Amino acid sequence: MQSRIYSVDQVQIENLIVIPEHPPAIAVSASGSVTTSGWTQPDLAPWMYITPPADGILDLDFVATPPTGIVLQVISRISVVKTFAVPGWLKGIRVHSSQNTVEAMLQSEMPAHAVAMEGWPLPWPFPWWSPKSK
Repeated sequence: MQSRIYSVDQVQIENLIVIPEHPPAIAVSASGSVTTSGWTQPDLAPWMYITPPADGILDLDFVATPPTGIVLQVISRISVVKTFAVPGWLKGIRVHSSQNTVEAMLQSEMPAHAVAMEGWPLPWPFPWWSPKSK
């Protein structure tokens, strides 16, 4: 069973990945600390939302599998990189550990022509379509 790590030190949104016929994706990297040696299988577990969050920030838990048996009682580093599809409402990422949270914001908003009907971005622009002005 996975548990939240002790603390998260750094979170970065690495890049926007566009693959034809798939929604754009981002690579999120995070590093932090655990309280003993032997932690394995680090992961970023997304929170599930009924409606998109008002602040536009995707919450993730930084989790890993704790060791069993004899371990060293020493603060150890742990890191993870994971890819996520980019929903149209996304403005940033918030990573939670047992002691703190760290945020990273997207460098730029998704272009208006890249947002599909259901809020998921499309990997190509529509040259014949433009957003309605208010």
